[in-house]
Amino acid sequence: MPLRPAERGRAGALLRACLLALTLGAPLAAAAGDDISAAEHAVFLDEHLRGLDDRHRLRYDFVLRENAVAVVEDTVTLDVRHDADRGRVVNAEFLHGENQLSLPEVDHAEANPVVLYFLERDVREMRRRLGGMENYFRKRIRLALADDAGIEPVTFEYRGRRIQGSRVAVDPYRGDPNQHRFRGMDSKRYEFTLSEQVPGGIYRLRTSVEPPAGAEGPRIEEVLTLSDSEP
Repeated sequence: MPLRPAERGRAGALLRACLLALTLGAPLAAAAGDDISAAEHAVFLDEHLRGLDDRHRLRYDFVLRENAVAVVEDTVTLDVRHDADRGRVVNAEFLHGENQLSLPEVDHAEANPVVLYFLERDVREMRRRLGGMENYFRKRIRLALADDAGIEPVTFEYRGRRIQGSRVAVDPYRGDPNQHRFRGMDSKRYEFTLSEQVPGGIYRLRTSVEPPAGAEGPRIEEVLTLSDSEP
């Protein structure tokens, strides 16, 4: 179901992100008056889609690697178009088959919703693996981005060009009071690689789980990487 447009400006941008978060169950749930950390702004509120053509398609490659499990490779496609009444509209095909995520069309999009889609899949997977409530995982990610996220400059290659960008990284479950229930997943790390120099503003989203040195436990990596774009 399309989302309603929100007012312009900073409060409007945050409200739109909140509405999308509520629709998808994603982590951003701050009130418009809350202080927004630099990491939250970079990940959820920057105008990643600024400058895209009237019709634009963004393609991402998805890879899931896990010890003792076959590698999963899939794709994500975002179609972006402009509408006289609905502003910038985004329609997504997020993975396929049993992994496919059913998603609403997004009206008046400014930030790239692929971040929220990726995180929505993540919290559903965490619930599937560990039980518990999806909202608990969402809250931990949200708080980590608000309070503990680091941002560092990075350089990477995209389509043969050297790109300057930034990376936001968080470890939302370290020190969690329910750590004993995480079955080795408490080391999970989230990385968001961003740049205004790539279409859609999001180059790579990655989560990884690594057991401590010498310890047994799950090794899991999920990576979503921008592979192509076309008007």
